[in-house]
Amino acid sequence: MAYILGTQKRTFGTMNNADKLFLLIFGVLFLFVLHAVFASVQDFSFKRLFSYLIRADENGNWHAGVLLQGVGMTLRLSLWSLALAFLTGSFVGIVSAHKSGVSALPGRLYVLVLRNMPPLVLLFLVFFFASSVLTEFWGNAENSLAKSEYKGLFYVLAAPEGQLDRMAACVLTLGLYEGAYIAEIVRAGIESVPCGQWEAARASGLTAWQIRRHIIIPQAMRQSLAPLAGQSISTMKDSAIASIISLQELTFQSMELMNVTGRTVEIWILTALLYYCLCVFLEKLSKKWECSIKWKPLQ
Repeated sequence: MAYILGTQKRTFGTMNNADKLFLLIFGVLFLFVLHAVFASVQDFSFKRLFSYLIRADENGNWHAGVLLQGVGMTLRLSLWSLALAFLTGSFVGIVSAHKSGVSALPGRLYVLVLRNMPPLVLLFLVFFFASSVLTEFWGNAENSLAKSEYKGLFYVLAAPEGQLDRMAACVLTLGLYEGAYIAEIVRAGIESVPCGQWEAARASGLTAWQIRRHIIIPQAMRQSLAPLAGQSISTMKDSAIASIISLQELTFQSMELMNVTGRTVEIWILTALLYYCLCVFLEKLSKKWECSIKWKPLQ
């Protein structure tokens, strides 16, 4: 029985010959790479790296190792960047939807400039050309925080002391860069809502804001949720560029650990697994959210 896309779950029995050939080639390549990795490192072992994930002090208390500290910084950077990206992207996407001519020019310029610029170049522009402003701002902020009782909480939620200017540069870079992609996703989601929905809402006497708030945006969100989840995962992976300016996230900690221990292969395999776990967790979370807002049949 031929497999029809979208009608049933794919199993090995429903795959065609091309699918099975692809799996066979992928399996052979995977075994070849695995053999090459183990052959290149004679004393290949992960046991020595466990202390860099979690360690115990002299009193028997457990503490996060440098890799888990890097995971925490990656999470903070990704969350703040996503917050800025969703804020800027949603605003630009909403105001530029169904616009043309001069009224659409600001949104189009934002999207065209940032989407066609490498994020690493944008990070250098933000960090080096705006470093004096960022340093002065965070210097004043740290002086104020030194007298505040919330100093410890701020450093936990934002970044460790002395890393605030780098954190701000990375959040600004990723937030604006990923926001350009989110703007196009939101714009496309809004424009995918049929024109009849607008006309029926206007005929009901709703204002433009009420139409967008109660009718258009909820439908657009259902259409855009899957690509927005994919963009969120991309943001978490793109956070690795922060290692270039010595922000102590996961990739930076892995590079430092590689220089100290010389365990190149094991460290980067472990780093890849940590990134994989973070992205899979975000994917499962988005799928659960997607299932919770699906259209419900009328009773």
